[in-house]
Amino acid sequence: MKPLAGLVVLDLSRFLAGPYCTLLLGGLGAEVVKVEPPGEGDPYRTRPPMAGPQGASFARRAPGDISVLFLHRARNKKSVTLNLRHPDGVALFGRLCARADVLVENFAPGTLEAMGLGFPTLQGWNPRLVLCSISGFGQDGPRRDWRAYDPIVQAMSGIVAQTGEADGPPLRAGLLVSDTTAALYGVIGILAALRARETTGQGDWVDVSMQDGSFFLMPDALEFLAAGIAPRRTGNTHAAGAPFNVYPAADGFVSVCAVTERDRVHVLAAIGRPELAREPRFAGGPAIAPEARRELDDLVGAWIKGRPAVEAVNIFQAHKVPASPVPGIDELVEDEHLRAREMVVGLEHPDHGLVPGAHALGMPIKFR
Repeated sequence: MKPLAGLVVLDLSRFLAGPYCTLLLGGLGAEVVKVEPPGEGDPYRTRPPMAGPQGASFARRAPGDISVLFLHRARNKKSVTLNLRHPDGVALFGRLCARADVLVENFAPGTLEAMGLGFPTLQGWNPRLVLCSISGFGQDGPRRDWRAYDPIVQAMSGIVAQTGEADGPPLRAGLLVSDTTAALYGVIGILAALRARETTGQGDWVDVSMQDGSFFLMPDALEFLAAGIAPRRTGNTHAAGAPFNVYPAADGFVSVCAVTERDRVHVLAAIGRPELAREPRFAGGPAIAPEARRELDDLVGAWIKGRPAVEAVNIFQAHKVPASPVPGIDELVEDEHLRAREMVVGLEHPDHGLVPGAHALGMPIKFR
């Protein structure tokens, strides 16, 4: 039996942060009921690429096709259509809330209240209900009413300012990190509120701000700032270690991450230059002078350049050096390790079964 079996979750959320939160809860065993508006339902049902018995396509849209995005994010969920702008729909929703444990929503702050579904109303239906609200900037504060998607939150949390090369412009992280991390904090907050409910008998309102969650990802930047060092963009390098970079190989790239002085000793042994570990410029702690860092980058880069990435990585790992190739997503869905851990699974259409050529992400939490 999965750990959250018997837990009932109502899902009013859309886009990514909320649906990803409820996806995780469903994967842990909760019964998730997605509440969709009448008509076309969730807006992501019809967002390309569309999936059907012939596979997934941006160009083709046949009757019965459903968006890959919706199929992926609505896994482990049931669905019901309710018009929450109509009194009858609200009455039915109240009956659902009366038997639910959790309600997740990611509307703009104040929307539930405007619909007559604020936390006091929900508690009137069910005082044990846990409400989780995920929004760009939280339920209070000066930016409460700002509209935001992931890129805006990345910009306002320091992620964009910290991403990119030192002499280049700020860059958005390539993934929707503010959405997905907010989903994780939502799950954590919900589980904490459910644990507290065992003692108090009362539900609670979990307020998750995407900006708060993304800013929480910046500990090293604040720690450097405390020492009087203004954080700056460093590309693939890091001032606290060397070698710490992504290097071209004969057929791709290799990431090397030496965080401690011992790591650097292992790197030098791996590239056949163990004697350099005794040189003063390469000793004395994890951080070294910029000139020594550049020299070490050149040495490691030259050694990697003539080798296939996998060969270089295998040598590094044999010497206990944290190193890896840099595979693309198309390679990762075929990765034997991810498949062995069931992190790459088939994507199912409710009417047609597995969608040819489509993949879904497995559950990242395992229980032994």
